[in-house]
Amino acid sequence: MNIIENAIWQVESNLRRPMTLEEIAAECRVTPSYLTRAFAAVTGSSLMRYARARRLTEAARILALGVPDILSLALDAGYGSHEAFTRAFREHFGTTPESVRDARRTGNLELTEPMIMDATPEITLAEPTFEKRTSMLLVGLVQQFQMQNIGAIPSLWEKFNAHHRQIPNVIGTAAYGASLSFSDEAGCEYMCGVEVSDFSDVPPELTGRTLPAATYAKFRQPGHITLIRATIGTIWNSWLPKSGYEPHEQAPLIEYYPPKFNSETGAGGFEIWIPVKTR
Repeated sequence: MNIIENAIWQVESNLRRPMTLEEIAAECRVTPSYLTRAFAAVTGSSLMRYARARRLTEAARILALGVPDILSLALDAGYGSHEAFTRAFREHFGTTPESVRDARRTGNLELTEPMIMDATPEITLAEPTFEKRTSMLLVGLVQQFQMQNIGAIPSLWEKFNAHHRQIPNVIGTAAYGASLSFSDEAGCEYMCGVEVSDFSDVPPELTGRTLPAATYAKFRQPGHITLIRATIGTIWNSWLPKSGYEPHEQAPLIEYYPPKFNSETGAGGFEIWIPVKTR
């Protein structure tokens, strides 16, 4: 069972005993930050949002059976009071527990089904090369994406492609995607940009960011861009746990798009750079 499968197993096995991110990470033998980043990268979802959605979904199904004691159900679902459960239920489903109980149905609710634990795709990757990079200056577009909206990142690239030829002081012709920060609640702060020698004359609609110095494990993927999630998933699930390295949490995960990468067709290959340090 890999890390993501283990995390899903912990959620599904403890729907009546809500676990914290720290507890799930301990069961998976990784740090909370590692698990947050890995789960988001592989599934495109927030682990703790998924856990809450699963608990509330199962509670809704029990309510639809006509359970009379909502307080007991709330306590079983990990909420300390009827009021706290009702507030969370309404925020998630847009209706109250009483309404679902009285209607005796869940057909109008957006329920969250269990993720299939053996469906995480993994592929064969060549061993990475390692490079110690000094700090990098990137200029581009930055946007915060909730975990459930990570699939919208290509739209940010489309906006950036209309601007990147206006950027001065560019080094080379490669493009970079940088996942600057991950938070289970706030999501992923993502940047698409190019490397520059300095931040002078940056167009006002663009942003400059300095990426910290780090040692990167660089994985070459010669295939189509649609392999990006499987590539990242294989790195987090298979390579990192066995490598003797751990992710450098203060440095971003980087997508490197070489000059021959075709942004219109998605062909030409790419690289995934994982910032690492020895354990």
